[in-house]
Amino acid sequence: HPTQKPLPLIKSLIEKHTNPGDLVLDTFAGSGTTGVACYELNRRFILIEQEEKYCNIISERLNKIQNLQYIK
Repeated sequence: HPTQKPLPLIKSLIEKHTNPGDLVLDTFAGSGTTGVACYELNRRFILIEQEEKYCNIISERLNKIQNLQYIK
């Protein structure tokens, strides 16, 4: 079942409870919001998702933000 969470909320939680370079594990990755937050906050991450549909979404999101980083 969908449990959408806004990126600012996830970023806030990660920033408060981890340090740059820490490893964050999300065992129900969904669309990859945790990974995006970690990438933007300089945390390493492992995302686990069993549905291929969501794995594709995660891949697209992470590729997009990584490409934007190189353009800036």
